[in-house]
Amino acid sequence: MLISLSLLISLKKKYIRFKKFYSILLMAALTSCSPLKAYIKTDSTAFYTDGFEAKGSIVVLPGDISLNNSLEYGLYQQKVQDMLSAAGFSIADSTETADFAALLLFAVDDGKKSVVYNPIYGQTGRRISSYSDIAYDEKGRAVYLHRDYLSPNFGMVGASAVTKTNYRHTIALDIIKANTLKNDEPIKLFEGRTISTGKCPVMVEVFDELLEAMFIDFPGENGRNRTNSVESITHCP
Repeated sequence: MLISLSLLISLKKKYIRFKKFYSILLMAALTSCSPLKAYIKTDSTAFYTDGFEAKGSIVVLPGDISLNNSLEYGLYQQKVQDMLSAAGFSIADSTETADFAALLLFAVDDGKKSVVYNPIYGQTGRRISSYSDIAYDEKGRAVYLHRDYLSPNFGMVGASAVTKTNYRHTIALDIIKANTLKNDEPIKLFEGRTISTGKCPVMVEVFDELLEAMFIDFPGENGRNRTNSVESITHCP
């Protein structure tokens, strides 16, 4: 019986590479079946006057008169009040008893479509590998060996096209002096904007995350953009 040490080493290396490859495939399959955390990337800007502070009484109002009877706005209004209260304001019931008024607006655009190509990986064929070696028979005589064997090749075998639609979500919050609401030019003290882009076509799926991002280190650095990744509650980034 002929025994070649280099043959054993070569086969062992092939086995290790084979095992690693299918271990990666197995991990990918298990990961695809497990729930993963989704995050929403947001960009927030804040502009405010010198001396602006989160204190005093404030009332939250719709930034558009058409939202006065909106139940959706009513839900968001309560969430904004909670954030303003946590930031340091006290919540007032009306403009008559408030020092400030916070005007809230929110919107989702019609979406922008794009085509994404995802690679498909698989076995692309087989290759013939050869090796030569010297082995020894049972009587200790040297024998020249030449062996051929087949090994698989793996790589990209194609691509799948997927059409995606991304929507732009925006929330806007302006804080003005309550006693100037009826003026032609109310006195604005704070102007905040938070936006995100993702697959959700409705605001309710991302409003909490955008609002959370807006109030990180409120009011934020004046005149600068701040990027945050906020964990998605609804897994709709």
